[in-house]
Amino acid sequence: MFCCPGFQNNVEAAGERGIAVLVKKTPEGTMFVLQSRGIAFDDESKIRPMPGAPDIKIRVSCTTGLRYCPACGRRLQELVEASPRAFEELAEKHKKFFGARRVLANACVPTNGEKNFARFRLF
Repeated sequence: MFCCPGFQNNVEAAGERGIAVLVKKTPEGTMFVLQSRGIAFDDESKIRPMPGAPDIKIRVSCTTGLRYCPACGRRLQELVEASPRAFEELAEKHKKFFGARRVLANACVPTNGEKNFARFRLF
């Protein structure tokens, strides 16, 4: 299923702080994205607002499309063709890591329709 250990490590890092490779199912087929997260997915709910602090935007994550393995250069669509079911399962597992998410105490709320931005009031 994986072309190299580097790709496997990047896929297994999904949702963690740092760089990861995510799989997404679209009407056009399976696609890959490279995602950078400043805050781990599971830690987003730990962010708390602070009274009196200025409103600022914090990018929780950002993504860009990916066609080739960042570690070895293999064309990723070849992997999907070899193991379509495995990548469908990964896409289902990775769904929760795309887009903005509301966090407790309204500390993380999407602003102005920007899916990957969250609005924080820090104290």
